Amino acid sequence: MHNSLLPQPQPLRAAAARPGPVRLAPLQGETTLSYLDRLADRYRLGVRDLIPALLQVGRSLFKDFRTDGEVYLNAEARACISAFSRVPEEALGKALPAWAAQEPASPDGTGAAGRFRFGSVVPAAGEGCRLCTAARTARAKPARLYLKPHTRICPRHQRWMLGTHWVDGAPAGTEQIDLTGLPEMLTAHRQHLKLLRHTPKATEAFEIAHAVVLSWWAQQWPEEKQWPHRVRQTAPPEADPGWWRLLARDAVIYPETVALTSVLTDERTRQRLLADTGRHLPHTLAHTPGLVAQLASVTRRPWLPEQIASTSAGPLLVWAQHCVRADVGAAAADRLWTLHMAHRPRPIARELQAYRDAGRKPEAVGSSPSRGRGLRLTPEQAFHTGLAHARAYAALHGHLAAPIGERFNGFALGRWLSNHRKSPGMPPEHVAALEALDPWWRPPWTVMWQRSYYEARDHARARGGLRPEHGFPATSFGLGEWLYNQCTAYGDLHPAQQRLLSDIGLTLEAVRTARPRRKHMATHFQRALSCARAYADAHGTLTAATTDIVQDGLKLGQWLANQRSKDRTYQARHGTASPRALALSAIDPWWNPPWTLEWQRAWHQARTHVRDATSWTLRPGSPVPAAPSPRG
Repeated sequence: MHNSLLPQPQPLRAAAARPGPVRLAPLQGETTLSYLDRLADRYRLGVRDLIPALLQVGRSLFKDFRTDGEVYLNAEARACISAFSRVPEEALGKALPAWAAQEPASPDGTGAAGRFRFGSVVPAAGEGCRLCTAARTARAKPARLYLKPHTRICPRHQRWMLGTHWVDGAPAGTEQIDLTGLPEMLTAHRQHLKLLRHTPKATEAFEIAHAVVLSWWAQQWPEEKQWPHRVRQTAPPEADPGWWRLLARDAVIYPETVALTSVLTDERTRQRLLADTGRHLPHTLAHTPGLVAQLASVTRRPWLPEQIASTSAGPLLVWAQHCVRADVGAAAADRLWTLHMAHRPRPIARELQAYRDAGRKPEAVGSSPSRGRGLRLTPEQAFHTGLAHARAYAALHGHLAAPIGERFNGFALGRWLSNHRKSPGMPPEHVAALEALDPWWRPPWTVMWQRSYYEARDHARARGGLRPEHGFPATSFGLGEWLYNQCTAYGDLHPAQQRLLSDIGLTLEAVRTARPRRKHMATHFQRALSCARAYADAHGTLTAATTDIVQDGLKLGQWLANQRSKDRTYQARHGTASPRALALSAIDPWWNPPWTLEWQRAWHQARTHVRDATSWTLRPGSPVPAAPSPRG
């Protein structure tokens, strides 16, 4: 008989979906694994026995089983569970957040399938209030729920759900703590629920507030009395104090986190912040006195401003800087509620593991392997390598305002510093290490300003003063012009810039007496204008002069870049072009275009190409010969 007429083997499929004798309703927010575990318990079975047999998927479904995990089912498996539990899939989907979150495939592509996951890929979960669970299910079997900050408190039974934290392959043991005697926890919970109902960004703000308060928690200030009291109030008599402090940290700091959330989401806070900073980026929290005072008030810690005023890194300062930037750009407003990875707190399980490792004997803790040949540096090793070069540079120059192209001892230090300046999510300990070398290595203004300031500072130290009333004699022309410009714009400078200038003698009284070096400035400009005219005659444009171009001994490209920057500032203040800009426009009308210089350079090259082409006509679709080299 032909093989095609023989009965063919059929793939193994899940058993027919049959209703079980027990109907089990899910709890709102319950994990799918918890629901299946409770379902198996009603039949006096374990979840690893009932579910694989019911779905006919094999016991490998729950390989490496952990109670803090989650199981994801495909459509066939969900239909089978729904029929067996006699609960419609729609009801299960509404109650169980992970019910239809994934669609795992079976090995042969058909039939029921599941996937078990645990660890950081699964959202935080833990036992729900045992008393509430017992009242809803009429059974002692606990249920595991997905935990969010506002669902960790059961106000009826005054309990805090810690969640499950696995350390050394086993749960930490404690899932819930009693809040009796801590009425501020319930008050904070009511305020938290109100914020979630009425404030659109309350969830994101709570995440930032949590990171901020945890950065305070880590300081263990001697003035802090409330947190140690809560730790003692909630700890069992036999608990290790250090272990318990880590385990209960999120509960202990919850009232302050909610209070800070209310501050961050209050529009009046942002308006007060803009007024305090004068719309300048704050370099430390000392530049935001209103915000700091408000935090001290809402947290009932009058000593807090003294502790945090010097903070120059971390989530709170980044948030304050984003508030200032958000006032001038939609892109910055979108970043207002972004919490960078470097500022995210370490999970409690990792803190507990580190605490346990620290208590072991030295020989029980493995030493870190040495870096072998050809292996890439870790981020921490790479930072310390750059830090060593930065330390040597600061010892030689007295600052870290290195140009972006600066190479020091063969190391691209300028680029390394620039990359770290642009990173708002730098770990605070890295920021502190660089500030120890130069407090202004990452100023809230341009590094070029800081570099000019250091030049002025060194000049003042070497010559005994700047003498602004005499037009800054003995300084170079460029430095003298820069100093006079700082005097004329003194009121618009950042308060910290004003303090830096006052350190070298340019106080408010001194800048009022400043005189320009008019004759020398005019002479220099005329010379530079002649160089610009000569360059334009040779190349047909001024936009082709990149910053490294030198014309007749003058750094023409850099000088033109400075003039463009000054012209933009002048137009912003006066609404018209400056006399210097008009003189340059007479040479090249597009020397400072409202679009990018790259576009203008490309346009000029194309125009020159067309003018020089004598043997072809430019038509749509016709081939374009290669452009001549700019140096040809």
